[in-house]
Amino acid sequence: MPGRRAQLLAALLAAAPVAPAAPNVLLILADDLRPDAPGFAGGRDARTPHLDALARGGAVFPRAACSYPICHVSRSELLCGQLALGRPGQGAPGGPVAFDPSSPLLPSRLAAAGWHTVHAGKWHVSGTPAQRGFRETAGMFSGGGAAGKPAAVERTPTGREVTGYRGWTFKDAAGRPQPELGVGLTPETDRIITARAAEAIGRLRDRPFFLHVNFTAPHDPLLAPPGSRRRPEPGLPANFRAAPDFETGNARGRDERIVPAPRTPEAVRAERELYFRLVEEVDRNVGELLQALAAAGARERTLVLFSSDNGLALGSHGLMGKQNQYEHSFNVPLVLAGPGVPAGRRFAAQCYLRDLYPTLCDLLGLATPAGLDGRSLLPVLRGERTEIHEAVFGYFTDTQRMIRTADGWKLTWYPAIQRTELFHLNGDPDELHDLAGEPAHAARLADLRTRLGAWQLQHRDPAPPALRRP
Repeated sequence: MPGRRAQLLAALLAAAPVAPAAPNVLLILADDLRPDAPGFAGGRDARTPHLDALARGGAVFPRAACSYPICHVSRSELLCGQLALGRPGQGAPGGPVAFDPSSPLLPSRLAAAGWHTVHAGKWHVSGTPAQRGFRETAGMFSGGGAAGKPAAVERTPTGREVTGYRGWTFKDAAGRPQPELGVGLTPETDRIITARAAEAIGRLRDRPFFLHVNFTAPHDPLLAPPGSRRRPEPGLPANFRAAPDFETGNARGRDERIVPAPRTPEAVRAERELYFRLVEEVDRNVGELLQALAAAGARERTLVLFSSDNGLALGSHGLMGKQNQYEHSFNVPLVLAGPGVPAGRRFAAQCYLRDLYPTLCDLLGLATPAGLDGRSLLPVLRGERTEIHEAVFGYFTDTQRMIRTADGWKLTWYPAIQRTELFHLNGDPDELHDLAGEPAHAARLADLRTRLGAWQLQHRDPAPPALRRP
């Protein structure tokens, strides 16, 4: 049975331990981090020296995107390298992502190739880390386990009721809740995650590892980090509005109710001040992890990737949450640094978080599994291509669909209210001037609607396609 023997040999080779000199992977994901918040992205309201240094030593992708701007869908697409929309068994957009059992997730692929896979921090995808390819957990923080205990923090420093992360707890290696470390989000949550992840780095110094660290900051509730001081009150974004111009599809969502519309500049500034303190907390914890790599003698042989699951409005366009297709929510910060990545480079190529899966496979010299929707960024890093996507697409529930082209044109379609927006980002990065109603752009509007509608049909989108102008 030569075919069967070949299969067994391939399986053994795939499971064989990798050489000790093989690169480690440290994948760090913030939560609700605006793409313009870090210093390397032009942010001025938070000091981010560690992230800025990481960016100087690596490659930055200012047009990276999350596809679906909400935590669990975005994180799921990253792990599986696939678009969640329209897959068999998926159900309505935004629901729990049904992973394809025939396609290995990123941690499973690396574990099979010999990397020791560790999950640290927030767990917000279906199943458990062990079911998704992680060999161990370090400071896992997930829903449930409070056993009726009240949240450790009920109100934020600005007096807002805590509605996010209620009932979440840390879990030990056996999955047992640890409510003694705090019920719900606390100011110490990310410090605990960082300490456990740093311990794992030190323990695994002689063994190639894949460590996926998931912070909770700067997601709400906005709690002042330990020892932090009030910052100078930040300004408002250029596209600040007291309320949105129209219903984008999430007016009753939890994020929008935290600071109800119409929002005063004073109320939004107070939230933004806490938010940027938490951005600095993210930077502090990234610095701790990089120091742990250096102490273990592993910094030079570790691929470090930093991003966020989505952005956040925080007053932009009259919104507070991330559930929209504007650049501040759809875009995410993205830095890659380490072996095989050019230093000090910025690439204009559009990409998705799900592109990180095939990119890592290429950087680590592994075969990429068939069936992924993500595309490797390696040709861009090598200077062989300037783009890997002619256009990128976004979606949220059945209320929003979006196309953004490589040359900076962006159309958003709101099926529930039969409305379109058209922006030219090259001259209007804050999306202040909707060109959808201007006759001079009618042909472009029609073309983008056709392309977006074709994408919807290709992916069996249940929302009405944007093929014709109503």
